[in-house]
Amino acid sequence: MKRIAILGATGSIGTTALSVLRDRTDLPLKVVSLSAHNNRERLLALANEFSSEALCFTGSKEEGFFHGYEGLKAMLEEYPVDIVLNGIAGFDGLKASVAILEAGYDLALANKESVVCGGELLFELARKHNAKIIPVDSEHSAIYELLRGREREDVSSLILTASGGPFRSRDLSTFDSISVGDALAHPTWQMGKKISIDSATMANKALEVIEASYLFGFQGDAIEVVIHPQSIIHSMIRTRDGAVYAQLGNPDMSLPIINALTSMSSNLVSPLDFNHLMLTFEAIDEKRFPLLRCGYDALSGQGGYPLAFNAANEVAVEAFLSERITYPRLIHTVQRTLDHDWTFTPKSVEEIIALDSEVRSKAKELM
Repeated sequence: MKRIAILGATGSIGTTALSVLRDRTDLPLKVVSLSAHNNRERLLALANEFSSEALCFTGSKEEGFFHGYEGLKAMLEEYPVDIVLNGIAGFDGLKASVAILEAGYDLALANKESVVCGGELLFELARKHNAKIIPVDSEHSAIYELLRGREREDVSSLILTASGGPFRSRDLSTFDSISVGDALAHPTWQMGKKISIDSATMANKALEVIEASYLFGFQGDAIEVVIHPQSIIHSMIRTRDGAVYAQLGNPDMSLPIINALTSMSSNLVSPLDFNHLMLTFEAIDEKRFPLLRCGYDALSGQGGYPLAFNAANEVAVEAFLSERITYPRLIHTVQRTLDHDWTFTPKSVEEIIALDSEVRSKAKELM
């Protein structure tokens, strides 16, 4: 029986993971500890249901439980596990990823900001503590599987698919009137508000390009993005001989989450039915999705640019969701923030946090 911790247990990734474990009691996984930001009632209910031994509230102090990120570290040290699923959303997930790796645990990573903002520091920690980083995003999980048993030099490029979101075919002349509700209406996936907005702008795909570069060792010019509205093909790879290999499956996060936690699963998702199945592809329209290009530029700029892209985007998305800025202003804020010099490369978690704070201040000035 593999002992696991689930961080961000009340969020989208945590909820999906626990839903599978609720239905599949045959899986050799024991939920030892859980965390949430401050959803006390829900976390206590989950702890009772799964007989968890420890709880941590990262955003509030609750008597009798671990709290904050220091508490998270203490929980991981006092209640040993084999692997930790980090489903904490946004930049805050980086501190959790660092704590997990410093504890020497394998990291099932659903928090792409950890890689985008932590960069090489995260992988140095993994090497130092002999821990693995296993991707949970559906696209990166697919690439992880497709690269198994292949030599790096045999693969010429990675191909990430994007649904195109709610604005794939919307008239560009109407973008000034895009509402929050419009941007949240994702046609394929049911997700949280932040990632739904990121999917609409394609900032999420830009972050995935940066993440793929760090995870798999490919430069930006060897990472392609193609629109695939059906979301059946999760990712592809091109090999040197010209062939393309793909992972196909129904849009369901159960597979990448559980595959990251254990290799002993079976029949996790419904088999793909090819009857009447149609797969289509479209090129990226950069006028429609300019933040994707921003992500590539941030990757090529290196230094603090990937972090700056993420921080500016988080600030702009929060402002858009609260209806303080328009959709075009969201895009403009990220673009203009990246016009500044972010060549400084942070060498520690403290420097990463300081640079993140500096970028956020600049983004707010530009809104």
